[in-house]
Parts: sequence; C-alpha cells; structure tokens
Amino acid sequence: MPYNLPGSSSTGNISNYYDIAGKQTNTTIQGGVNVQELNVFNQHSNIHDALISGLKKKLNPSDFSGDDLSECLENTRKQTLQRIYDWVNAEGCPNVLLLIGAAGTGKSTIATTVAGEYQKRGQLGCYMFFVRGKSDPGSVLQTIAYSLAVYNQSIAESLADKLRSSGDIGSSSLKTKFELLLQIPLSTVAANADSPILIVLDALDECGTPETRQKLINVLYHGLPSLPSNYRFLVTARPEGDILPTSLSPLSVHKLELDHNTEENRRDVHTYIRYELDKLKESKTFVIPRIWEWDEGIQRLANTADGLFIWASTAVKFISGKKIGRFQRLKNLVENRNTLDLSKLYAAILEYTFSWDEEEKEAFVRVLSFILFSKLPLSDESINGILGDDIAPGILSYLRSLVVYEPGNPIAIRHVSFYDYLLSCKERPWYIDANVQKTCIVSKCLERMTNLLKHNICNISSNFVLNADVPDIDSRVTQYIPPFLKYMCCNWVRHLQDVPYSRELCSQLRSFVYNQLLFWFEILSLTNTFNDHVGPALLFAVKWVGNNDPELSSFLKDAHLQASIYSEPISKGVSQIYTSLLLLAGEGSLISGHYTQYASTRYQIDYIGRKPRNDCIKTIQAGDEYESTGLLLFSPDGTRILSDSKRGICVWDATSGELIAGPLAGDDESNGSVLTAAYLPDGRYIVVASRNGIIRQWDILANLLVWEKITGTKRESFNWVISAVFSPDRKSVVFGNDREMLQVWNVDTGTQDGEWLEGHTNYVTCLSFSPDGKYLASGSYDTTIMIWDMDKRGVLAGPFKKHTQSVTAVDFSPCGTNVVSGSSGGTILIWNIFTGEVLREIICEGEVKSVTYSPNGLFILAGGEKWMSMWTVINTTAAPKVFQVDEDIQRLSFSSDGSRFVSMNTDCDKIHVWDASWGVEGKKKMFEEQGEIESIALSPSGKFIASGSREGSIYLWDVLTSELVKKLRLNSGVESVAYSPINEQLIAFGSADGTVRVWDVTNDEPLTIGNHGNEVTSIVFSPPDGNHVAWGSSNNTICIWNVEQKKLAVGSLTGHTDHVLALAYSPDGKRLVSSSFDKTVRIWKPKTGHLLSTLRGHSTWVVSIAYSFDGLRIVSGSFDNTILVWNAQTGQIISGPITGHDATVKSVCFSPDGNRILSGSSDNTARVWDAITGEPLFPPFSGHTSYVNSVCFFSDGRRFATGSNDGTIRIWTLDTIPNDNNWELRDDSWVVSKNGKLVMWIPEDLHRYLCPCRNISVFNRSFYLKLHFGTE
Repeated sequence: MPYNLPGSSSTGNISNYYDIAGKQTNTTIQGGVNVQELNVFNQHSNIHDALISGLKKKLNPSDFSGDDLSECLENTRKQTLQRIYDWVNAEGCPNVLLLIGAAGTGKSTIATTVAGEYQKRGQLGCYMFFVRGKSDPGSVLQTIAYSLAVYNQSIAESLADKLRSSGDIGSSSLKTKFELLLQIPLSTVAANADSPILIVLDALDECGTPETRQKLINVLYHGLPSLPSNYRFLVTARPEGDILPTSLSPLSVHKLELDHNTEENRRDVHTYIRYELDKLKESKTFVIPRIWEWDEGIQRLANTADGLFIWASTAVKFISGKKIGRFQRLKNLVENRNTLDLSKLYAAILEYTFSWDEEEKEAFVRVLSFILFSKLPLSDESINGILGDDIAPGILSYLRSLVVYEPGNPIAIRHVSFYDYLLSCKERPWYIDANVQKTCIVSKCLERMTNLLKHNICNISSNFVLNADVPDIDSRVTQYIPPFLKYMCCNWVRHLQDVPYSRELCSQLRSFVYNQLLFWFEILSLTNTFNDHVGPALLFAVKWVGNNDPELSSFLKDAHLQASIYSEPISKGVSQIYTSLLLLAGEGSLISGHYTQYASTRYQIDYIGRKPRNDCIKTIQAGDEYESTGLLLFSPDGTRILSDSKRGICVWDATSGELIAGPLAGDDESNGSVLTAAYLPDGRYIVVASRNGIIRQWDILANLLVWEKITGTKRESFNWVISAVFSPDRKSVVFGNDREMLQVWNVDTGTQDGEWLEGHTNYVTCLSFSPDGKYLASGSYDTTIMIWDMDKRGVLAGPFKKHTQSVTAVDFSPCGTNVVSGSSGGTILIWNIFTGEVLREIICEGEVKSVTYSPNGLFILAGGEKWMSMWTVINTTAAPKVFQVDEDIQRLSFSSDGSRFVSMNTDCDKIHVWDASWGVEGKKKMFEEQGEIESIALSPSGKFIASGSREGSIYLWDVLTSELVKKLRLNSGVESVAYSPINEQLIAFGSADGTVRVWDVTNDEPLTIGNHGNEVTSIVFSPPDGNHVAWGSSNNTICIWNVEQKKLAVGSLTGHTDHVLALAYSPDGKRLVSSSFDKTVRIWKPKTGHLLSTLRGHSTWVVSIAYSFDGLRIVSGSFDNTILVWNAQTGQIISGPITGHDATVKSVCFSPDGNRILSGSSDNTARVWDAITGEPLFPPFSGHTSYVNSVCFFSDGRRFATGSNDGTIRIWTLDTIPNDNNWELRDDSWVVSKNGKLVMWIPEDLHRYLCPCRNISVFNRSFYLKLHFGTE
C-alpha cells in the first residue's frame, strides 16, 4: 500500500518503492491522483467512469499526491503568488514556469497554495509531489495523462482512442509516450477549453537521480512548450544542474527564483512565526511572564530565521511540542545569540530535549539510526520490534519538530539537512557514526531473526501443500509475522551490503545460517517474497563471506543452489521446504543433510543407489513469445540473466527463472534485431546495439528507455551488420558486416570513430574486446582471426590461419594475452595474440557454436550440436567435463564469479542455468549401464531376467535384488533373447549381424548356431522341453534349430513376403506362429515346416505375437497401434481391434490364467487389457521415457516386466495399492494423488529416476527413487 509521511516537508504517496518486504512495487492510485474532482466540462459520468477504469489498468499511474503539505498563510508570499497567478492567466508567455529555490525557501508551500487555489476554481488538472529516492521518472507521463483524463472526459476519450490504436506502450521511449499520452490527446481537445488548466510538478529535483531523470527532463522541457498554451505547467525544484540546463530557452520556459534574503521573505517569515506563536499563546497552554517582551522575542526569532522558512517551521514545531516547558524552549531560542543557522538550531533543540546521559544517548542513536539507514520508512512499532525494546516512542515523542512521527505510522526526518547534520556533528553526543551504526543494524537483524524464527512459525498443518490452500493464511501471517520481522527477513542482506566483512558479523551470520536458514525460507514463502529475495540475498552473502570462511561459503552456495532448484514449489507452499527440498535434495546437499531432522515424515523417499550429480540448476522456458535471437549474458552481480527476443530485451531472475523486466524494445525494433548488449557496472543499466545501427540505454529496474542514438546518417548501411560488441568501458561499439569490414562508433556522440578496419576477405562473424579495451579480436567466414590495436586503429597481428572452416566464436582470456576461437569445422584453438602461435588445439564432437573463457581464465567452455564441454586451460591432457545436453547449444555466458553459466539452445526458447563446479563427479557407477534394450526374457523360475541391447550386450539380472549377475559383450546389437523353458542357464539370442547364438551362462563363450547374414528379428525356444530354437529374420524366412543334434531341424520356412518380425510357440510346441511386415500372421507346423494358415486383419505391419497358455488364442500387436485376439484353431478374430495405445504395439503376451493381455508400445507405456472384452483394466503404466520394446508376465500373474529403449527394465505389480499411494507425476512436475490433490514437487532431472506408484523396481540404473506416503 502507499503511505504518507505527514508534515511540512512530508512525502506524498510514492510510485515505485520498496515495500516492507523490500519488493519493488508499482503503486496504483488509491481513490485517484490529486486532481480536480468537479469537472469544468459537461460530462456523462457513467461513460467517464468506464473510461477512467480502463485507463487506470492500461497506464498504471502512480500516486504522487502531497495531501499533508501546508499552504501559505494569508497575506504571505503575496508578490510571488500573484506573479504565478498572472502567469497562469497570461497570454503569449511560455506555458512552463520553473520555480527555483534553495532548500527551505518554501517552494512546496507555494506550490500547494497555488494548486489549492486552482482546485477551488475548477482548473487544477494534476498535482504531483516527488520524494527523494522514492519517485520513479518512468511513471510521470502516465500519471499526468491519467490525472488529466480524470479531470476531463474529452481528454479521457481522446487518450483512450489513441491507446486503442497504439497497443502496448510499456516499453516505448519517453518521447513516444509523451506524444501518445499528452501531445496528441491534448491537442485534440484544446479547442474546447476556454480557461487555463494547471498541472503542478512539485520538487522535480527529488524525482529519481540526475541519471534516471535525464530523459524525462529533456522530454518535458522540449515537449511541454509544444502543447496547447492553455495547459500551464508549474514546476518547482532546487537549482540542480540537470534541472537548469544551459540550453534552456527563456522563450520556452519562464523562470522564477526564490531568494530567502528578500525583504518580502523576511516579512513573511515574521508573519508566519507570529501567527503560529500567537495561536499557541491564545490556546492558554503557553504561560508568558508579564515582564517578558513578547513582540521583541518574536522579532528576534524572525531575525534569526533570516527569511528561511524551514528554520522558522522547525523552530515553531520545537516550541509547540510537549506542553510542559514551551516558554522555556521559546526563551532559549530567543536568547541564544549563536543560533543563526540550521545546524545551530538543531543543536539547540537537541540539547534542550534530552539530558544526554549514556542511556539517553544510546537510545537516541539506536532509534535515529533506523530512521536514517532503514531501507524504507519504519514505524515506531517496527523499530521497537527490531531492537527488542520499547524505547522508540519515548525518543520520538520529543523530536516531533525534527521528525514526522505519529505512533504506528512510518517515520521520516522532516528535512534532509537534519540527516546531514547528525552524520557530521562529531563532537556532539547525538553524533551518529554511519559505519558503526550500519554494522549494528546488521547485527541486530541477525540477532533478532535468530531468536524469533522457528520451524512452522504459522502453525500450518502439513495437510496443506500450497499456502493458498490454507483457509486463514492471511490472518495467520498477520498474527505470527509482524511487519518488523518481515522487514528484517527481506532486508538484512541489503543492510549487509552496507558494511565491510568482520569476524564478529560473520560469526552471527554463521549461527543464523546453520540454525534458522530454512525458517527464513518460511517467512519469504509465506509473505510471497521468496523469489524476490532469496537469490540475491544468498548470492551476496556468499560474496560478502568470500574466502574468510570456506565452510560457510560452501553452505551458502548449496543453499542458493537448492533455492534455485526448488523455487517453484517453495514460493507457493511453505511445506515444500520440508518435503520437496529436504527429501529430494539428497546426500549431496549440505543444507539437506544439515537440516534433515526437519524433513517431513508424511512422505518417504527411497534412494536406490547414489543420486547422480545434476549440473543443470534451472531451466527457463522462454517459449515462443520470448524466443531469443541469440543474445545471452549474466548481470554483474549474477542475480539476473539478460536475453533478447522477438519482442525485445528480456531480463530473468537467475534463481527463480521468472521474467522480471521486459520485453524492452524501441519504437522501430522490428527494423533490426539486437546484436549485442552490455551491462553498466551498477547492473541497473544496459546498452544495446541493434542491427539497424541504433544504440539504446535502458533502465531495467524501471523498464525505462534512457536514451537512444542513431549511428551514422544512413541507417540502411547497417542492413548487413553481422556482429557487434561493446568496449569494456561501454564508450565504443564495433560493428562487423558482410563487406569484410569493421566500424567503430562512439556511443556518446553516435558518430563513427576512425576509419573502417579492413583486412578480412569475407563476413565478420564474431568479435571480442580484450579486458582493458586495447585490443579487438575478430573472426570471419574467411576462416581467419585478426587482432586489432584499438588505440592505433590498425592491425596488431594476423590474419591467424589454421581453422579450415568459418570462425564462429572468439573470446579474449581474462589476462588479455590469448584468444580462444571456435569454428564450424569442429576445432577450438587458443592463440597468442602477439605472435599468432597456436597454444592449444581441441578437436570437438561437431561444429563449435559458442566458446568462452571462465572469469578466472582457468577453463574454456564450448558448445555446439548436442554437446557442451569444459576444458582446463592448465592441464592440456585432462579429459573435458562433459555436460549432458540433448539440444544444440547456441550461446554461453559465465556469471562474474564463475560459479555458474547459462546456455541457450539453437531454437532459443530455453535458457539453462548450470553449476560450473569442476570435476565433482561423485563415486563411480555401480556398473556400466546397458544401452537401448530391445528384448527381455524371464528365466523358468522367475529369478532372473535376461536383456539384450542394441549396442551389443546381454545382461543377466537378479529379480529379487535388481543386481547385475553377469554380462556378455558382443560385436553387434542384440535384437531378441529367449530363455530355455527347462534350463535356467541357457539363453538363445539373435543379432543384427545375422548370427544366432546359444549361451550357457556358466561360461563366457556362446555357441553360434546360425549365421545367414540377415538381421535376426526374433528368437524363441520350443516348449515344453526346449529342444528346438526358432528364429525369424529380415530375409523373410524362419529357421528351426535342434539343440541336442546341433543342426537345423527342418529347412527354412518360407511364405512371408517381407521381414519376419515376431515368433511364438504354442504351449505344447506343436504350433509356431509368426508375424511380418507383410501385414499377416502365419501359423506353422514346426515339425515339418508346413504352413497351416494365414491370418489377415491388421492394416499394416504386425510387430508382435504371442500364444495364450492354453494354446487356444493368439494375440498380435501392430504398427497400426491396435491389438487383435485370434482363435488359434479357426483363425477368426475373437476380440478387437483393441485400441488405446498411441503408437506401435511393440510387444504382447497373455497372463498365465489367460484373462489379461499385456502390451508394450512406442508410446512409452505398457497396458493391461481384459482378454475377452478388450477393455483396459488399469490406467497406462507410465515411467519409461522411450519405447517399450518387450514385455512379459511373471508366473504369478500379478507382476510383469518391461524393457525399453530408455535402457531400463521395470518390474510392475497389479496388486491393489492404497488410495493414498496411488499417484501420478504431472508435466508441471507436481505429484498428484488419485483425487487430484497436490502431494509434492519433483525436479525435472529426477523425473526419469522416479518409480511410478506400481513400479516395484528398476534394473540397469545406478540410481532411482521411490515415493511412499506415510503418516506423521
């Protein structure tokens, strides 16, 4: 909510400010801006109200009202007021009056008086009062436009029409906003006005900083005079340099200066003092001795004030303070001949107010320090809460002449001169040492948070997953989290930024981090400020600690890592700190291990194996709307990520991944995409260079275009700009084009700086400056690199020739002596820039799209076509660290501390944030994982599973323990495996190279029983004795082998006209069924090889086949996604087509009792069907991340196994499971129960390791996890 600080120098309601959470908020009008409520024009109120409601939403105006400011006393400032009134009503003079005066000369009082007068006349269009550090220049034009729309319906209609046709103006330049919001609408209705309309902008010098208001000042001074002359703008300000530019023309702006030394000022100050003290005297609370000269005393006070209204106002407030001692206070000021300036007045007031013993001195300094150094105004209650004492009211109640104080309201000093005085009066007992007190504030915040924060501070039941689900969440937050506690939790790091490192503070910080860190998370979650504060706070805490406490620094880094990973659930539900984070972060997390006692017992996570390291911290889904064109970089403090998009520059929070600013685009951004951008050192401003030759500076906190410059006279010359880079000092920008040349432009002037740089023979594709800005490296489509001396504007060295294809990326080393380059030919080269010597050559997996040095120069990071790796610079023989990516890498950028980097995929719709820690790979895997699994087979006892993989191996697994028992390596992919029905140790398999082997697992050498050069697609043992092995192949034939005689039992079975895809024996071994690419199912007599029947029913390839255990039915699965059940005797279809799968049915089988059919599909699921009706009996069994190629039932009929292209085998159960344990994982990473209730949130990198609720175990994974519901 907006807030007011009442008093003679009060602030008004502010626009952009940090609320008590420290979150920057754009405050909207509460009941409207201070505008004329009664309109001078005839208006239809309902239509007007609707217009205003819509405009308020579009313009989001800010409240700059100065409701509590005083007006001039009657008969004071008469000459000045009359001059202003004359100007308002005059014709032929400038429509802008600039009222200039030093601090305390009464500018705001005059402005308030004038505004009040014209409000009575019905001619006040807008009144805005600005406050130092609180007022945002970016919202001024919107607020003026909105105020005038409220004032006048015709203006509202014109403004609404213009906005309707112009669309979103949020990122438009101030110049464009001025035209759309003021110039065009006001010009349209000017003819209807028969009297002047006054707009007052009071204390313009307090609006933003000289830098942030520069563009606004320029637009106002150049734009306001162009408006219709009946719109009169009264602007008050101190005589600051940017407020009074030398170029200001008297023809466009009328100036009126206030001089406190004039006779009028002295007379008016005397009148003011007499009025206030006479009023006090008449109240009979002011006893004056008869012998005391009243008139003489007032005259002495007026003489001392010397025409300065702030002196007079402060003195009057001091005298009229508490009732007791009023005369004595008056007498002290009158008789103190030395009280001639504000400093001495402040001293006199303070000296009189307190006795200044040690207790009072300490209390004063403690309370006033929070008023001076707090990050936003605090109430006395909040100051007491932070101090853990009740001293604030006792101090502040005696200081009302110096501070704006009402119990329970935010407090502020009345005038900035008091701030300056307290920090400079070193010999006085009330002196405030800024460095000491800022340290004390940090210490007190840490101390109080340590004492007050606790587990489950709001006593919320664990049944609630999201904060929003708690019915009385607002009242609980109000009850348990007072404003002062919220302030400390949101601002302690901002106070820490004000002080240098100290061992004492670090000890306090350590205690807080190791005992209350998660409870701090709670406060941020419950107050909806987690994403705003946790990332910047932890990052700065790491920076502040530095190398002074490595253990604490590591803990803080892990806290930031986990906060980034789990920001999504924690920001929405406080319970997720103790479920998602603590249960899932695992043993690799310092914070999870330390706080494990607080982990929820409602859920249990079983970790099977060791959790693999996940280098990807966060994935930001930019999506199509914000799809980038390739720009990517971290802010200097590492808290934000900048990217460009089709709609403009976007700024993302690096911890939460939320879009926090943008898209920022110029008025004609469609004419050219962004080529390069750079942050200014403070991280608030960026400079951007576009392909159309325009350079812009943006204030990314205010979403404000500060300035733009067009480089050169013909922007068409930039149509073929390929690359660009800013110099380290941001004073120059270099463009490289398709004409083999480089241009250097001066950012400040927008003019070309020096001649073209020529030397390349083809496109200039990439550029990089040395850290000191002396040298520039350029890479080209001509395969060379050149180094340029920027002082001499000539070639330093080159062209360097060794790449064989286009140079795609270059980057200077931090030391500035080397350059690393990458090329589309797949090589990375490190060059000495002075000699051109190749210091190192790295051969990559494919095209290098991006390459960069780490900030410390110890590593080189590069990415390309589905690869990303990092090499050490020092150890040239060390293998690179390989990051697992499944997309092409387009851009890379390190954070300034080197702890993280970001990558962007080629589609530019995703940004990944990575942990850059080197070499922390953890323990070796328990085994080398098998590749894509094509086929699985269950041993006769059900104790073992054999799996064959496409990469050429057979693994044997223990079903009970999920452990690997034995493996066989081959030279060709295994397409099919089968167990002997009577021998646990005998496995047959067929390979892609056409070989058929039988393997006795007690030895390491399989026996080859066939090799006909064509892929073996299916293999099966004959039941019940296992005497024969049949296999089908891609040569359209079937062969049958006699195991005992070790020879073919019959000749090749022919009849299929395309690949044989699947085989199955009847339970008695007297029949053999096959399926094929030729769309048929064929039944054979295996003893003779005779074809008995051909079954037709599928519309395309028949991929899988199986007999029922009674031999009466055959089930087949097809590429047409359907399943058919056939009568094995008649060949008739008796069930189906069974539909439900979304892709090819790769494998089918019957349950032992024949009542169910199990199928696996290319849709990554397995399904169980009623064998008679074809109806699904269970929801799809999801968990595999690729094709389910092979399925089989266990003999109990309650379990089954699946093998998949994802390299895993999963065991599933059909047993009834409790409703509470029946859950599913949604695409948004939330686990939901059967009734749709949220349970917990699972990071995306763990999805592939999570066993679904019916999934008993997973083979061929060194790690997986299982979720169980429990009770607390």
